[in-house]
Amino acid sequence: MFILCVLLVPPLLAQGTGSMTREDQIAIAAPTWTGETGLFTTVTANTLRQGDFSFSVYAQNYRLLAGPAPDFVPPSARRYRDYGYDLDRFSASAGFGLTDRWEFAAALPFDRIRGQGGDRAGFINGWFYQGRFSDSGIGDLHLATKFGITQSAPGNGVALSLFTDLPTGDKNSGISSGNGRYGVGVHFTGGIASLAASYAIVGKRNASHSNFPPGAVTDIDLPNEIRIDGGLNVPQRWWRTTNWISEVNATLYNGGDRKPKAPIFLVTGLRHWFGSSGWALNAGLRWNVQKFSYDNDECRFTEPSDCGLSGLAGLSFAPMHLARLAPPPPPPAPVPVPPPPPPPAPVPPPEAPPVTPPRVPTEIRTDEIHFEIGSARLTNIAKAILDDVALRMKSEPTSTAIVIGYTDNREATGPNADLDRRRAEAVRDYLVSRHGIDPSRITIEGRDAREPVGDNNTAEGRLKNRRVVIRLMLP
Repeated sequence: MFILCVLLVPPLLAQGTGSMTREDQIAIAAPTWTGETGLFTTVTANTLRQGDFSFSVYAQNYRLLAGPAPDFVPPSARRYRDYGYDLDRFSASAGFGLTDRWEFAAALPFDRIRGQGGDRAGFINGWFYQGRFSDSGIGDLHLATKFGITQSAPGNGVALSLFTDLPTGDKNSGISSGNGRYGVGVHFTGGIASLAASYAIVGKRNASHSNFPPGAVTDIDLPNEIRIDGGLNVPQRWWRTTNWISEVNATLYNGGDRKPKAPIFLVTGLRHWFGSSGWALNAGLRWNVQKFSYDNDECRFTEPSDCGLSGLAGLSFAPMHLARLAPPPPPPAPVPVPPPPPPPAPVPPPEAPPVTPPRVPTEIRTDEIHFEIGSARLTNIAKAILDDVALRMKSEPTSTAIVIGYTDNREATGPNADLDRRRAEAVRDYLVSRHGIDPSRITIEGRDAREPVGDNNTAEGRLKNRRVVIRLMLP
């Protein structure tokens, strides 16, 4: 019942679908199954903001190969193969943002390992298994912290992580070795792409918690682990609150007495956000390419484990930060009351009719809205101002609007070269799509960082310059 509530209550409490841009979908964070902010497994350079709390529950399956034991296999007509086994992992994690660039996370797994090979033998985490087996129990407690070193934009930059696994698992099985491990990782995120590398010192399995060799157990050195992860986090335009995530996760082993073949996982799946609630549903498929290339003789459509195929599903939560509200604009100046018309003058004798000059359009109001750094997304305050502009345009059917976009002097470079025009287009698109204003009544242009109204050497001045001016005209 608890699991059912965890899965069903958050979607029911989600408030709407939100107004999420492509940049929002790339930058919003979610915990991995190990608790750190990232994709499914790949830890990205994102960090929780100060005071933010994250949570996740994941159910996963891995198809793996045990460490080699060719000298201890039971007699069999089949030629020797490394022992293939399943790892079922159910994990819960929590994270907390200590500052905007420093987070802490913890995760505790429940693991079940099982093998079906009656004529196979191998080592799992330094524990010797032979034939059919099944072990389960609480795994090692994973603690991690991550520091954002650089951050060029929300979700982009480089981060450093430190982690340790405390030996809380069953040390008299392959669930845990009885000794902890610790390591360091470096993480890079740029747009939709993320790369990560980490090194973990694993240690050994002591003879007091070993079952090998039978009758005369000894210490077994376990290999250290080099993890290389890469992933793509691609927003889906057909469903504004869904990301398509694809990953490559590889673990290379260094040293040790009985190190298994390095698994290489290809993962693809979806992360669907429940509106702007921060809750997300995660689901994907996982393929161990290395296991399939080594042993696929018994691969069948009905036996996905022999094909190296498995999957994952999870529910995660992390607060969203879709926009920061700009300071409210100053109240508009009162419209001066025109003086009463003068009394009519005496009617002069008839004269030739004067030449009437062409009518000059009259400006009936001017509004101004502001934007976040490098963003063309409308804030809630901006939308409120535009709602009022649309109301006036509807009351004046002959009126037209001139929309001029600006940037500060640090924005109009590289991919933001057209940011001034995109800001003006965002205003036009809102008036057209939200209020049905005829687009032919709206003229847009971009003037980048020209005509500043504030000092570009101060943050307050640059905020004033990141603006769009809307001039409402009557013919």
